[in-house]
Amino acid sequence: MDQLFTPELCQIADSMGLALYQRFTPIEASLFLRCPVENIQKLQKQKKLGFIQLPSDQVEFFGYQLLEYLLQQVSNPVQPEKVIQNQPQEKILRIEEVTKMVGLSRSTVWRMETKGEFPARVPLGTRSVGWRNIEIEEWIAKR
Repeated sequence: MDQLFTPELCQIADSMGLALYQRFTPIEASLFLRCPVENIQKLQKQKKLGFIQLPSDQVEFFGYQLLEYLLQQVSNPVQPEKVIQNQPQEKILRIEEVTKMVGLSRSTVWRMETKGEFPARVPLGTRSVGWRNIEIEEWIAKR
């Protein structure tokens, strides 16, 4: 029996935690595609987004229909511009790197940050933070 979906589509759906036959209401579809419900309705009328018509005149979307539409909208990645050699490359530093660079303890860094005397941290996830190296280097230069 032939597979209904390509392995790539299945892999993308798995990585997103999306079941291909999961059903979405128009509101849920708008949240998934990150667009207003009105846009979902326009796409549906233009037949750019597949849907199923329920007997109660309600419309729902399968996960694979939303994912296929999303993948059609993805364009080729933009090639990054060449980095000027004198311009520092921005990266995120963890607290260990920051303390080594500035010669301060972790608690001193955080105390100074709350007073506004040190660059603000950048949230990286629910329980992790970092600092922009450019901001740290500028802070060091000003001292």
